[in-house]
Amino acid sequence: MKDLTTYYEFLNEKSSAELFKPSRSKPMQFDKNKDPEIAQEIFDLIQIAYAPIGGHVKVKSPNDIASNDKWDFWEGIDIHGDANFDIVMFGQRTKYGIKFSGVGHDGEKDSKRKYIDESGKDLKKPGYYIEVSGKIAEILIKKHNVPVVTDQATVEKVLGKKLNWQGKNSEDDNASGEGWYIRTLGGHDHQKILLGRPKA
Repeated sequence: MKDLTTYYEFLNEKSSAELFKPSRSKPMQFDKNKDPEIAQEIFDLIQIAYAPIGGHVKVKSPNDIASNDKWDFWEGIDIHGDANFDIVMFGQRTKYGIKFSGVGHDGEKDSKRKYIDESGKDLKKPGYYIEVSGKIAEILIKKHNVPVVTDQATVEKVLGKKLNWQGKNSEDDNASGEGWYIRTLGGHDHQKILLGRPKA
């Protein structure tokens, strides 16, 4: 883990525009460990994205980004032309591919749309997958035709745990897909579904 005193001294020195000079609307991968001062900007975007549900369960401060070594895939997009990231997508490199873990964005409608569009493209490629629920799941399945992993054994293998398998969503008869399961996160049960094409 990086020295936190040094980390906080340099936290606000540079923005994504200064560090990476991203091209407008083009996703670019970056290494947050090489540029720890980007953590505050990433944190702010994640806070905005998860504000409607009370915040990201694993991101409560910029230090949660700096100290998390599992999240080793980071991608940013500038869509408003100021060269700062308006969207960040992050995840974990696994033997099954890239597992998306979360997103940050500036709250604008076009940023949310761009995030979904880019996710939809990635999740059709071999080696990209995500656990989702609710509205995001519906959009990815119905609008973007993202594959649903419907085999229980495959899902359990990829996630590395036994699951309370449901098949159809037991809380919403109108929910798409037949790969739903229940996971306990933060002390609460959540209906989830695995989308994409993990290399299982």
